[in-house]
Amino acid sequence: MTDASLYSLIDLGLPADTERAVRRWLDDPHYASERPALGALLAEVEAGSAAARAELLDAFSQVLPIGTGGRRGRVGPGPNRMNPVVVRETAQGVTEALKAAGDTPQVVIVYDTRMHSRQFAYAAAEQCAAGGLTVVLLDAPRPTPELSFLVRHTGAGAGIVVSASHNPPEDNGIKIYGPDGAQVLGARDAALMRAILGVTQLPKLTDEQRSQIHVIGPEQVEGEADKPYHNYVLAQGVVPGSLEARGFSLVFTPLHGVGHTSAAAVLKARGLTVHLVAAQCDADGGRFSTVASANPELPVSMAMAVELAEAEGAQLVLATDPDADRLGACARGRDGTFVAIDGNRLGALMLDHVLDKMAGRLPPNGWVLTTLVTTPLIATLARAHGVEVVDDLLVGFKHHAGMIGEHPEKTLIFGCEESHGFVRGDDIRDKDGAIAALLLAECAAVAHAEGHTLFDNLERIWCRHGYHREKTANLVAPGLAGRRAITAVMQTWRTTPPESFAGLQVVRADDRMALRNTGSATRDLPGDVLSFELEGEGRGCRLVLRPSGTEPKLKVYALARSAGNLAPDQLAATQADIDALIDQVLRDAEVAALAIMRPFLG
Repeated sequence: MTDASLYSLIDLGLPADTERAVRRWLDDPHYASERPALGALLAEVEAGSAAARAELLDAFSQVLPIGTGGRRGRVGPGPNRMNPVVVRETAQGVTEALKAAGDTPQVVIVYDTRMHSRQFAYAAAEQCAAGGLTVVLLDAPRPTPELSFLVRHTGAGAGIVVSASHNPPEDNGIKIYGPDGAQVLGARDAALMRAILGVTQLPKLTDEQRSQIHVIGPEQVEGEADKPYHNYVLAQGVVPGSLEARGFSLVFTPLHGVGHTSAAAVLKARGLTVHLVAAQCDADGGRFSTVASANPELPVSMAMAVELAEAEGAQLVLATDPDADRLGACARGRDGTFVAIDGNRLGALMLDHVLDKMAGRLPPNGWVLTTLVTTPLIATLARAHGVEVVDDLLVGFKHHAGMIGEHPEKTLIFGCEESHGFVRGDDIRDKDGAIAALLLAECAAVAHAEGHTLFDNLERIWCRHGYHREKTANLVAPGLAGRRAITAVMQTWRTTPPESFAGLQVVRADDRMALRNTGSATRDLPGDVLSFELEGEGRGCRLVLRPSGTEPKLKVYALARSAGNLAPDQLAATQADIDALIDQVLRDAEVAALAIMRPFLG
């Protein structure tokens, strides 16, 4: 598209609302920085590229929303993309919302290793300073949970993390934290979004305001930020003394992210022998070149780490995602081979470890927090030890944080969600891969010293409390058509709930968009989630549907369990029965959901 025809969009045949939005981004000086990239995209559309047209329509289909993990999206021009304008508008919205709330006029900013992360962090810092805030910027890639800790540690009024967690390399994102160190939730979330949408002008940064940006460079970060954070993480362990003498070693990989600055440092401080996957400690320019996906929920992401563990004779493999808030793990089984452990089972192992090692000294005001899509085994373990539990939270650790904020008199013994998020203690209001790595390494080291494995621990738990199995299907549906297809499933099953799956009858349907009255503002928040309880032939299963808040997919969860008090020789048959039930429920749910989605996806 030539300069002369750049402003002539009529021939492209765009929908009227898209044409108006594109025109605004072409004509308004507010978006001048994105004009070259937008012009290049329009040229591809004019040349007949179907992919470019789909990209343009999606990029201008909406304002990038605040989802489960903040604002995330592909980097590129448009209101539904991550770019410097969207970052500055977000930062300006944060500034205005902070001032309106009367919070401390200071913001802490952290970024990860992704492409554009440092650029976006500086853009956010400049905009916050232009709005009159004091800014503390860590100019070295650091974990998301460290930001949560630092907001509380420094008494700041807000925090910003530039990261897209484990999303693909072409994505980036921005997470917003309040003065409590938690991602914004409820009324604060709504106020922030209103402030962002209301931004029409971006104040220019003066030299005097620039002096209010306090950059903590690579040489100072360790002493000024890492040390207090690491000390807090270490305090969440439950095994006293060094683990050095236990004859145990592990392999750790940050998957090209920042986890070696937190999890690896903490594990070494406990005296553990830690072998690092050197190639994946390289930031790699944000390309994640050694993995198909930098998501530790996927066992394949740990392939290089498992190879190193085999070579070194290590017993455990740990991995964190790029911003080091999630933990993945593989451990040796009885036959010596490495087996991945999913997030539900990791949570059960950690909680069992904490409850066992703190027996007799559990805080009387302690509690456990988890979500409605996390294994019911978490609640069962907690209640078996007489510990209060809340197990119906919506997905996203901001809901854990909301509960902590509602009850400052309580002590968080453990919090988790199935997507490999774990935390302990009250001063980090988000999931933390370093805390999780510490607890699991302790658990595995103790088991090794006693001559058994983490899988032996699981079997002991299942025999007492029942075999639990959870499985998730992801129905990927990208772009505008995908969003419409996902919405169609939710609307259809919301108004006409299905009657059965896998021969089990739907005995109860729970729509989390409906009004609730639990007495907790956090628990009563609405969410686009449908839950179905299935029963029949003495078996039961929960089926949950939820559009992902961070990726273009519909998540379908199945959670089933057997009765407890199983004899060891009953376990194998019980496992086979429950595993087959889970698979059939998911197959039936996928077939039914895809039948609704297909007309929208072509």
